[in-house]
Amino acid sequence: MGRTIRLQSDSNAHDRPWRVAVEQGFFAAEGLTVEYNEDNPKGAAGRVEDFSQRWKESQLQKGALEVYPVCEWGAIERVQALGKGKIIGLDTTVRTGAIMLRKDSSIRSLGELRNVVIAVTWHAGTFYAAIEALEAAGVPFAEIKLVHANDRLDALLSGATQAAALMEPLVSRAAAAGARKLADLRWRGGIVAGDDVDEATAAKLRRALNRAIDWLRENEDRSRKEVLRDLEPGQRAAGLMPELVGVKTYQANEFNEKVEWMMKRGFLTEAPDYTEVVRSK
Repeated sequence: MGRTIRLQSDSNAHDRPWRVAVEQGFFAAEGLTVEYNEDNPKGAAGRVEDFSQRWKESQLQKGALEVYPVCEWGAIERVQALGKGKIIGLDTTVRTGAIMLRKDSSIRSLGELRNVVIAVTWHAGTFYAAIEALEAAGVPFAEIKLVHANDRLDALLSGATQAAALMEPLVSRAAAAGARKLADLRWRGGIVAGDDVDEATAAKLRRALNRAIDWLRENEDRSRKEVLRDLEPGQRAAGLMPELVGVKTYQANEFNEKVEWMMKRGFLTEAPDYTEVVRSK
C-alpha cells in the first residue's frame, strides 16, 4: 500500500499544481496517497511546528508525512528554527505579487519609499520580495520600513500606510478600490517535508507535480478561473497569475546565496549547512 502524505496549502493561487496532481491522479500514479488541505484557516498560527507530535495529536496514520510549500526564504528560516524537516525542492511556480500605493499617494518610484511605512505579512514571501525590490532600487536596508498588518489591504485602503506588499486576490481588490500598482514582486517557493521523506519519495512528488504543471499549461482558461476564483469574474482577466516553472532541485549555490543574503540582514542567527537542511539526493 502506498504512503499517505498530508499536505497543507500555503496559497490557492500558487499551490494549484498540488491540487491538480491530486485531482488528475498524478500522485496516485506514483504510488502516493496525498490528502490536500487547501488554504490554512489559522494563518500564521496554523504553520507547522512539529513534524511528528502533531501527527499523534491529530490521530493520523503512523508514518504519515507532512509536506507544505512556503516561500524560499521562509523554508530556510523555518527548517533551521525547528531543527527538523528538509527542503526537498524549489516549488512549482514563481510566485507573484505587487507593491500597491494608496490612490492619493504622490510616490512614483520605488526609491521614494525610503523610510515610508509599508504594510506586509511578517516574514512571508511578499515581506522578503519587497526588501529585494527596494534594495534593487537603491533603498538601503536600514531605510526600509516594513510593518506587520493582519489585514494589509485594510491598512492600505484605510490610510494606515501609504503602501502594502500584496498577493492575489488582494492586488486586484486593491486596484478595484482605486489603489495604484508601483512594482511587481516575484519570488520562488520552497517545498518542506518531514525528516523521514527519502529521496525516492521526494522524486515521486516532483514528478507528479511536474506532470500537473504540464496539465495546467494545456488548460490555461480553466486555470485562470480556478486560480483566481476568489476574485469577481470581471477581475480575473487582469489578475496576476503565477509563472509555471516546475519543481527544481535546490542547488547548493542558490541556497548559499539566499543564506548569505538572510544572514547580512539578521534573518538568521547562524548559517545553516546545505547538506543538513536540503535533501537533494
